Amino acid sequence: MCAIEEMTSGVEMSCCRIDLTEATAEAQPKGWRASSFDTEWDWYRLLAHTALPPQSAPAVWVLESGGGLLAALPVRSDGAGRLAALGNFYTACFAPQLHANADMSVLLRDMMTSERAYSLDLQPLAPEDERYPALRQALEAAGLVSFDYFCFGNWYLPARGLRYAAYLAGRPGSLRSTLKRKGKKFAAAGGHLDVVTGGEALDTAMAAYQHVYNASWKRAEPFPEFIPGFLRLCADRGWLRLGVARLNDAPIAAQIWVVREGHAAIYKLAYDEAHTEWSAGSLLTAALMQRVLDEECVDEVDYLIGDDAYKRDWMTHRRERRGLRAYNPRRLRGAIAALSEMGRRVVKRVMRRA
Repeated sequence: MCAIEEMTSGVEMSCCRIDLTEATAEAQPKGWRASSFDTEWDWYRLLAHTALPPQSAPAVWVLESGGGLLAALPVRSDGAGRLAALGNFYTACFAPQLHANADMSVLLRDMMTSERAYSLDLQPLAPEDERYPALRQALEAAGLVSFDYFCFGNWYLPARGLRYAAYLAGRPGSLRSTLKRKGKKFAAAGGHLDVVTGGEALDTAMAAYQHVYNASWKRAEPFPEFIPGFLRLCADRGWLRLGVARLNDAPIAAQIWVVREGHAAIYKLAYDEAHTEWSAGSLLTAALMQRVLDEECVDEVDYLIGDDAYKRDWMTHRRERRGLRAYNPRRLRGAIAALSEMGRRVVKRVMRRA
């Protein structure tokens, strides 16, 4: 599905919809530049095949000129006039493809018209990213009424030039004491830590992660095929750091870290609640932290989603992830939804002042 437009400047552009349920790895548009693991083309393909409700229609809308990519927006449709960023609770940060001086409003207009959509929800977004204000401007230029909203806090550690010894010295005394005491106790009891990046050890490490996850406090994965597929994708790309803590060869804690282009993301963690006395999760975090700081010399360590209290012990900075909810006022449901959103916000402001 493609539409051709000629702008007043005389430049011809095409806007196309790529169905991700059928797209191959080779279908990635030329010029696609991922800013994080969760804006990679293969990440979206993995989501489309393993981690969306059956009624979702995942696609990437692409704006090109002269065979070159100008902008792209991965979305999913619910078939009832609502579009959303192609992601879910596995997504830590969403971002459009937006190259310099590209007019994304062209893509947004064509997409909303072709999809017969009255609403568009894009989240979680990084407000410090220059694409965030550009996206807000494009929504307005496309004739959509947009609203910004809070998604979650994001704790992180600026790490350029930072080494583990200096990092550890700046951590709370209680954490340093725990690592020292429990580390000795764990080693004396036959405990050891492994980090797997791929190869022949991957299947065993994946099974260990699943064993720990099943024994943890966490609910079962709603999309059980996603994590195995993600681990294999990361291993293939050289991003995977899958840490496993074992006590007498039995896995009792596991963590998934993703290291890509100087950015270390702490993606998933779990521990067996029957073995909390060892603080194996903390020992594993420390070991992986030492690796990414001293051996891989990353620029940033990122705890991704949420304001969990324990993250303050490990990280030093916090930022927010925001969302943009937009409505098409040219459709009745869009106009009603926009007015309703405005009304709710007015009521909230009044209540805060009361």
